[in-house]
Amino acid sequence: MDNLQSLGRTVAQLRQARGMTQKQLAALSGLGQSTLARFETGGVAEFGSRKLLRLLEVLGHELSFVPTQRTFTLDDALAERQRQAQAPDEGNVVRRSRTS
Repeated sequence: MDNLQSLGRTVAQLRQARGMTQKQLAALSGLGQSTLARFETGGVAEFGSRKLLRLLEVLGHELSFVPTQRTFTLDDALAERQRQAQAPDEGNVVRRSRTS
């Protein structure tokens, strides 16, 4: 899973595998059914960690971390810093007008 939408879909699959309705899972997790529905369908921009952990606990799962196939290294960070330093920062350009 690499985004909130896929996380919501996975929670929906876990819920369905347990034979639970959104209403049941929401009630057991202390959430509103509409909040859960929006999360499962990708309709939220953010979803708090406490809410997610409660959902996973009720579903009998836990959060774990696995490395991605490519890790972000110190060399990557340094290269990114150099790219940012070399790129013109157009948002902070100060234009001076000549007055006579």
